[in-house]
Amino acid sequence: MISKEEVISKIKEYHSDFKIDFNAENPIEVLEYTKGDRIKEIRFGNLNLSGVEVRNIFGLKSARFNVSIEGDFIKFDVIGYGHGVGLSQTGADSMAKNGSGYEEIIDHFYKDVKILDI
Repeated sequence: MISKEEVISKIKEYHSDFKIDFNAENPIEVLEYTKGDRIKEIRFGNLNLSGVEVRNIFGLKSARFNVSIEGDFIKFDVIGYGHGVGLSQTGADSMAKNGSGYEEIIDHFYKDVKILDI
């Protein structure tokens, strides 16, 4: 959880014109989700932000999150880790360092994929 004041401060680091009235109806509202259930667009006060931008501003592990207001705090419930494309960079790096080639790495993370010369 993060205090409302900290939310304001962090967003203002990127958007000096940011304003929010926490007493207004729906001061924070998800506007659109991606096909992978990540937040595509979310409104914080007077700003529409991408889920990726919110992820970066608040140091979240993923853009797949729920956000709620709890008293003087904002709570982010983050689901998963990463960009949602199905490949762990850390895992792929570890496999490569242990001798796996790119075809084995791709096969490990993606099923029913064929690598072809075109």
